[in-house]
Amino acid sequence: MSQQFAGRLLLMLVLLLLLGTQMPGAWRAGVVNSLHAPAVVSSVAHFVLFCAMALLAHVRPLAWPWVRVVLLSLALALITEGLQVFAIDRHPRWLDVGIDMAGAFLGVSLSGLGARLQHGSQGCDKTALYCASRSKRLGAGAHTGAQLKTVSYPHKK
Repeated sequence: MSQQFAGRLLLMLVLLLLLGTQMPGAWRAGVVNSLHAPAVVSSVAHFVLFCAMALLAHVRPLAWPWVRVVLLSLALALITEGLQVFAIDRHPRWLDVGIDMAGAFLGVSLSGLGARLQHGSQGCDKTALYCASRSKRLGAGAHTGAQLKTVSYPHKK
């Protein structure tokens, strides 16, 4: 996935969230009733949407730091709840901010777990880490091919 595509997908999810936030209460109730879904579908949708946005923002190609993802998620959660003041029959709730943030934390956690699983499945070859630390100690460009050393550690079980 390209960085441009990931950015556009993230923007689309944010716009979908903002559109849903401004939907009047009667329209939202009509959509929920037509789907024959329970009343909590809106909260579940927010949780899943924030989880997806955080996951998308935290993994490659965007790879935003987790602090940035969490802070932007908090800002977006507060903005969407604040905008509900202007929607007909909608009311902001702190609980909804908490649901949104729980989704964002799960998205960041899943991306971290995925990265750990991916690196764990490739073995524990620490060549690059060893070379980087060695070249830092010796000075930039000081290591030669003879100094490269593979350090392998047994898998933890």
